[in-house]
Amino acid sequence: MTFSRRCVIKKNITIKDVAAKAGVSVATVSRVMNASGTVNPETEKLVQSVIDELEYSPNGIASSLKTDRTHIIGYVVTDIRNTVFTFLMAAIQNVLWEYNYSMMLFSTNGDPDKEASILRFISMQKIDGAILNSCTNTQSIIQLNKKIPVVLTGNDISDPNFIGDFVDSDNHAASYMLTSNLLSNGHRKIGIINGPNNLVVSRERFRGYQDAMAVLGMTINIDNPLVYEGSFDVSSGYLAAKKMLSSASMRPTALLVTNNEMMKGVLKYCSEQQIKIPDDLSVVTIGNRHELDYLYISPTYMETNLEEMGERLARLILERIETKKRLPKRIFKLPAFFHDGNTVKPLTPIEANTIIS
Repeated sequence: MTFSRRCVIKKNITIKDVAAKAGVSVATVSRVMNASGTVNPETEKLVQSVIDELEYSPNGIASSLKTDRTHIIGYVVTDIRNTVFTFLMAAIQNVLWEYNYSMMLFSTNGDPDKEASILRFISMQKIDGAILNSCTNTQSIIQLNKKIPVVLTGNDISDPNFIGDFVDSDNHAASYMLTSNLLSNGHRKIGIINGPNNLVVSRERFRGYQDAMAVLGMTINIDNPLVYEGSFDVSSGYLAAKKMLSSASMRPTALLVTNNEMMKGVLKYCSEQQIKIPDDLSVVTIGNRHELDYLYISPTYMETNLEEMGERLARLILERIETKKRLPKRIFKLPAFFHDGNTVKPLTPIEANTIIS
């Protein structure tokens, strides 16, 4: 079988061709194709008609072979059920879509072995960079970092062999301010329900609590009965509340709960046991407004700006991918903001019971 000499080889249509014909930028075409929802409806309709007319379809395989990039970012979290991570993911994706990058999501379920396997898997794929949330396998992360850029949040790495960025809220300031608020309202027997002590975020929040208590001469160590090490999830919040509040004579007058998920567990236990907030127990937390608006109380809390954090994580990983020079390690601590709710009851000196059991 022979082919006619009149057969015409169709020109490869590029995203630039689509942008030129539609009279828009390449970024706008990319946003339309990724359904980012940030394009004017009329413009989106115009761009889509040009895409259909030119029969444009990006060839990801050919593009990655040519540029040695896949435009894929790996995103690893400890528990995808934790809404903090889903809000961060949405903010990260908004930026990635703008630059025609996609995300590959992994959840470790808090299992160090599973986390190590995921990091090995990422290192074997053609992934341009990785954003790691609360990962603890230091050596695996360092090995991955030798192959691709890495940005961290939730748990930093102090090893000089890690050259990446770390972004998080100012966790020390957040817990210090909440504890100080409780102290200023007369509370002295203040418990803390915190996350795993092997995470930087947990250690910083505990240190903020410690430092605030120390102002009034109270030294609280990690093994104090007022301290509970949980897992940043609902069940650990529930178990912590059960342990710390089951004895009326021993229980604290107030609790600092260091994230949204554990706060839900605490409130579930209090509801079951008919512990009234703030009449029977004052509670404060660190979280974000998207979740706290749905609780049956209006808590006093420090708000972490997940939108800003996610955007910063995305832009830093893209900068490390795109730049030709080797960037130093950078640390960014974003401020948290105080919201005064109705979950703190002022105590008299007698009610406060200044002796910590």
